[in-house]
Amino acid sequence: NNGGEPVQSCVPVPAVIGIAMDGLEDDFPVATWNVAGINNNPFEYWVTYPDSAYNEFMQGVERFLSKDDDVLVSSVFTDSMFSDLLEEMRIHKISNLDQVVEVWESDYRERKAVAGFLKDKTIGDKRLASMPDRITNTINCADGMIMRRPTVINAYEVASLPTMGVWWEKWRDFLFRTQVQIFRHGSVDSELQLIFSLIRPILRNKYPAITAHEQAMSVPLQILCLAILDAIFLHIVISVAPKTWEDIRSTLSNALIFGKDDRVCSIIATSYPSTLVFFVQEASAALVRKSTQHLELHARYALLLPDDFDGKRDQNSLIFVDRRRFRAASSLDVTQRVIEHIGGKFLEAGDLLVASVEDEAGLRWLLVSFHGDSDGLS
Repeated sequence: NNGGEPVQSCVPVPAVIGIAMDGLEDDFPVATWNVAGINNNPFEYWVTYPDSAYNEFMQGVERFLSKDDDVLVSSVFTDSMFSDLLEEMRIHKISNLDQVVEVWESDYRERKAVAGFLKDKTIGDKRLASMPDRITNTINCADGMIMRRPTVINAYEVASLPTMGVWWEKWRDFLFRTQVQIFRHGSVDSELQLIFSLIRPILRNKYPAITAHEQAMSVPLQILCLAILDAIFLHIVISVAPKTWEDIRSTLSNALIFGKDDRVCSIIATSYPSTLVFFVQEASAALVRKSTQHLELHARYALLLPDDFDGKRDQNSLIFVDRRRFRAASSLDVTQRVIEHIGGKFLEAGDLLVASVEDEAGLRWLLVSFHGDSDGLS
């Protein structure tokens, strides 16, 4: 239920613990919710909005995406920008840059911006733009700060992005000169990292659409595709509504992005009063931190976290258990033992949490929260 409302169910007890036991209640109320913690794009959905400027803006974007006079990628993300990007990657000793120059000159620069890039399904299948966007769009740091990439598709508010030139300078500063420490399960990564270094290779065994040639250069190719993506989006909004798009985004962000974790915590704590176990998927580090600070939620539920909590990819499966029913201190993360038994080579860190926990009667339960790969491979 990606980003929607929680799904609640009363599960027969044997379905949860595997065997029937005398003396247990007939129904066991549980709920599951994919909170889409990485979804920080205020323009992802066409929403009900009281200002006519919003509908005019969205209709303008739709017309732009549908018109026949598409422009080349190189007229938006220019050769000069590519040279800047190449130099940044050379300074930071990113490998396989000659191959990236080749695909830029022979392929990407000659594509149509909308039809040949935004609407190219293979770029999505290969995760060449969506993966680096997921990692760098909104970064929850160990000290509680939130870092947002200068782009149209998040709640960036550090500065205005009125022109391509202003955006490009801030984009490079963000990726190549900004350091972060990533939150992990109760700790932080040992060293500060430049943001570009968070981007990982894309492997064919999980995303078979990518070629062996592209896999070898997948880090710099992702950086290039991310730059092209952000440039095209900015080109669109500046073309459609140069004076209003940032105000519209700010209003949407206030409604949809800022305070989201607080609202999620409140919903879990108050909206499902009979629920004994609440399974959550695609949770961010910020939600974990917020849940420990939310007095009502923390008083009612204990939070079970995966040992391999991943603050970089920032999509984690969690389990909230009712403190009146379960002894949280008895919880054991047995995820790796389960994976070793049944397999799961395509799982990413944090996708699966299998926890063994005792209830107040001394019975041990096996609870599972799982976020499946969109291609069904895991």
